[in-house]
Amino acid sequence: MNNANQQKAHLVIVGNGMATGRLLDELIKRDANAYNITVIGDEPEGSYNRIMLSPVLAGETELATIINKPAAWYAQNNIRFVAGVRANAINRQAQTVALADGSCIAYDELVIATGSRPALIPATNQHLQNIFSFRTIEDVNSIASCAQAGRKAVVVGGGLLGLEAAYGLAQKGVQVTLVHRSKGLLNRQLDSGAGEFLQQVMASKNIQFALGTEVAAFNSDALGGSGFASETLKSATLTNGETIECDLAVISTGITPNKELGQEAGLACGRAIIVDDYMTSSDNCISALGECCEHKGETFGLVEPIWHQCISLAEKLCFKRNVAFVNPVVATKLKVSGVQLFSAGEHLTGDDCREIKMVDVKNKIYRKIVLRNNRIVGVVLFGDTRSGADYFELMQQAVDVSSVAALLVMGKAFYAEQLQAAQNLNQCANQADFSQADSLNTASVTVSKNANNDIAA
Repeated sequence: MNNANQQKAHLVIVGNGMATGRLLDELIKRDANAYNITVIGDEPEGSYNRIMLSPVLAGETELATIINKPAAWYAQNNIRFVAGVRANAINRQAQTVALADGSCIAYDELVIATGSRPALIPATNQHLQNIFSFRTIEDVNSIASCAQAGRKAVVVGGGLLGLEAAYGLAQKGVQVTLVHRSKGLLNRQLDSGAGEFLQQVMASKNIQFALGTEVAAFNSDALGGSGFASETLKSATLTNGETIECDLAVISTGITPNKELGQEAGLACGRAIIVDDYMTSSDNCISALGECCEHKGETFGLVEPIWHQCISLAEKLCFKRNVAFVNPVVATKLKVSGVQLFSAGEHLTGDDCREIKMVDVKNKIYRKIVLRNNRIVGVVLFGDTRSGADYFELMQQAVDVSSVAALLVMGKAFYAEQLQAAQNLNQCANQADFSQADSLNTASVTVSKNANNDIAA
């Protein structure tokens, strides 16, 4: 190591998931030579796009295409990559990280980006063979090697990952039953109307459902071929008393933040490692990022807020500049071929809200817009999501849509001109330019008539 490198501060990042990959990009963009950087990852691969694991399982994407930063990338960018080794402990006094291989790495600045692990379910006998999580490349490889045409699988969890895992297995010819404790799929993002359409479309992809129930126990044969108790999965018993034959199970019921490394080092923790607006933990030399951190009582499982966290942290590390992290409103989309779904904001209509809805049963198209005080606070689209970005922009900007409320569900082509006219009119009224306002009011009426003619046509 030359003298210039010796004089640099040492930045150590524990964890090499998507958050770390994005943070490295943000650091390099600002000042590639600010630190000597070491990345510690317990998976042997470089940083990869975990979101694309389901298309890999379905056979729609090659594994190599989702690895964003192979091992060679780190060397090319003068970053030390310690691969396939777990960080065991942090010594805050000595400012070192102890690794599972017995080595120790010193830091000036430490970032904990250890991500999360699949949440546990209360079912018994989860030790049986062929029960998997759906979280890593290793998980996908194990599931794919076990999945063969004609096999029967149970997927536990009706959220995004559960649906994507079920779809991936069904694409391989596996008979899939998805078990979900709620009576509706994606119940945190969709209302019952959109959820029912989603279930119908997923059923057409050879997926069966057991909703409003949970897995109570996984079962094996009482006796295997040798006369001893088998350790291989044969069925799942549900809390409603039903038993489903299966020789493969995938558990995908949410995530638990990996806070233990920080907690054992004495950092303040709640459900995850607590950070301030600049991603700093209770130790000024240690930051936390991504799914393992907690900000103002919130934890994170979607990439959009984590990208914002990376910007705040990079600004702090490179420029000592305080750019506060603000948790953004994000939209939900499902990565299943042939399924068009968009959800943002409040998906259920509260007592203080108004909803505008359009339902096309034959074509399975569902649109619902939730308004509060004439502002969009929620959007649920299924079957046709082309207006999703437009509604999302109106929601983020808190635009008063009272003048076009009845036209909203028809899409931007129907409401845009009238909304612009109404905004111009309001601006003129605020400026007390009554003559111009009268002129615009006449134009507004004309646009409204044209829009109504378009709807009738």
